[in-house]
Amino acid sequence: MKSIFSILILLMGLNAMSQANYQDSLVTVNGSVEDSIFNVGFYDLVVVNKSVGKGIFGNSDGSFSITVKKKDKIGISVVGYQTIYLSFADSAYKKVYNVNLFIESLEFTGAEVIVKPLKTLDQLKEEREAIAKREIPVVTITNAISSPITALYMAFSKREKTKRKVAEMEFQDQQNDIVKEILRVYVHNDIVDLSSDDYDEFIRFLNLNTDFLKRATDYELITYIQEKFEHFEKIKEGF
Repeated sequence: MKSIFSILILLMGLNAMSQANYQDSLVTVNGSVEDSIFNVGFYDLVVVNKSVGKGIFGNSDGSFSITVKKKDKIGISVVGYQTIYLSFADSAYKKVYNVNLFIESLEFTGAEVIVKPLKTLDQLKEEREAIAKREIPVVTITNAISSPITALYMAFSKREKTKRKVAEMEFQDQQNDIVKEILRVYVHNDIVDLSSDDYDEFIRFLNLNTDFLKRATDYELITYIQEKFEHFEKIKEGF
C-alpha cells in the first residue's frame, strides 16, 4: 500500500513538473464571443495579453485568435460589456485552445448620474480625420496691396490677434478632447492603466502631432500611445 502511495505521489510530482515546463510554451487561443441575450456584432472587440500589455482587435462576428505563452493572462473586452479574463496556466498543455464565451452587458444601480457613453473606434476615427482649425484671415501681400488699411488693421489690431489666439486655443481643445475620448476607450479595454487624474498631464506628455492623429491607423495609434505610456510611467516612478 505504501508503495502504491509513493508511486502516486511521484506521478503527481512528475505531472506538476511537466506542466511547469510548458508555462513558457506558445499556445494559440481561438475563441468566439456572444452576447448572453441578444444576437449582436462586436465592432470594438479587443483581446489583450495582460502579462505583456499588448493586444489585438477581434472580428466583427465576435471571433478572435491570439498566440500567447501558456502562463499568460488574457482579457477579452467589448465596450459596454463586462471584461472576461482567461488563463490556461493550470490547464493541461495543448497547442490550441478553443473557447466559446458569453458576455453580459454592464449594469449599474445607484444614485442618478449623467453617464457619458464611450465612443466607438469608428466614431473616434471620424472625429480624428475631421480635426480642423477655424479659419482666421491673415495678412498677405495681395490684401496689403489691394487694401493697405485693412492689412494694417489685421496686422496690428488687438482684436484680430485675439481672434487668432482663440482659434488656436479652440483647435488645441478640440484635439485634446478627442485624445481624452481615445484614452477613455483604451483604459476601459485595459490597453493602458491610466488614472483619470493623469489624463491631462499624459495628453501634454503625448504632444501628439496633429497630422499623425488625423491619419494614423487604430493599430499605429495604440502602439504609439502604449510606448509613450510606458515612458510616462517610468518618469513618474523616477527611473
